[in-house]
Amino acid sequence: MNLKNISIALTVLVFGVIAMLFMQKGNYVNQAKEHYDATTAKSFKGNSMVLELVNNGLDLNKATWAIACQALQTVKTSQDMARLEAKFFPATKGTMSLANKTRRFEASSANVIVANFGKVEEDKKTGVKSLADLQSVDVSVLLGNVVTAAAESEEAEEGEE
Repeated sequence: MNLKNISIALTVLVFGVIAMLFMQKGNYVNQAKEHYDATTAKSFKGNSMVLELVNNGLDLNKATWAIACQALQTVKTSQDMARLEAKFFPATKGTMSLANKTRRFEASSANVIVANFGKVEEDKKTGVKSLADLQSVDVSVLLGNVVTAAAESEEAEEGEE
């Protein structure tokens, strides 16, 4: 009888261990799946944000280069340049320096265009001064030469004061 009780107890124990292993296996799978979903969602969200920032930067750079290229082809006065800037960036306005005969447009710190004009004209009726005779368009910041452009900007600001 003792052998019979031991074999029944061992059989129940083996089935209990097997049942427990199957239950734990399901729990481990669920935990792993939850962890995978959580970390993947965070990574996907972070990568999506990075891609969005890169795409916005590319769009900004593309529009700034379009302004520079069209300026060389169509712009004659500072008003033409202002219209061109407003076409691509309606919320951003450029600044004009009559002393240096330049118009500076800054879409961002890395997207700066400086248009150099040949002369200052004054409207006889209104007395408003503007720049005319586009000479060149400086895109050194767009080309990555930030140091030179910053030095020129500082010189221009000192000249205006």
